[in-house]
Amino acid sequence: MIKKLKNGDVFLLHWLNDSIKCRILDVIMPMVTYLGSVTFSALFCFVTLLSENKDIKHLGILTSVSMLTSTFITHFIKRFINRIRPYINFPQLNTRKIGVDDYSFPSGHTTAAFSIGVSLALCYTSLSAIALSLSMLVGISRVYLGVHYPSDVAAGVIVGSFSSYFVFLIL
Repeated sequence: MIKKLKNGDVFLLHWLNDSIKCRILDVIMPMVTYLGSVTFSALFCFVTLLSENKDIKHLGILTSVSMLTSTFITHFIKRFINRIRPYINFPQLNTRKIGVDDYSFPSGHTTAAFSIGVSLALCYTSLSAIALSLSMLVGISRVYLGVHYPSDVAAGVIVGSFSSYFVFLIL
């Protein structure tokens, strides 16, 4: 069973990284992946926290606490699992020059994107489809760029989503 999951993970990695590769995605995916970066996440939290609008400020508080929670969980798991990034195990992968830390599991960019996306979806239900679609695109971009396995992204979806939902329930 575990071998089948690993084989499926590697198959999806190669499919997203190679089979759908094209010039347009080579330009778009590095920009999309930025939506899960520390810089974008911090900027999003900062701008929403400074808002005069109480609903937007509440979103900022929710997102900031969710980001702190999910980042702590993600870094703990990364240090515990120590999964090597796919481009190291598969040097033939198509990669782009983007900054990454040492370990792959779970995807920090995906975790951040879902912390923001789920928070937005919970606070502004009319933006749910857009927020969650952009969050998922961040995860797909990480595999397309060869820096994460699909299971890394799935774990990031879970950590970011549950962190946001849990924080939403308590705030």
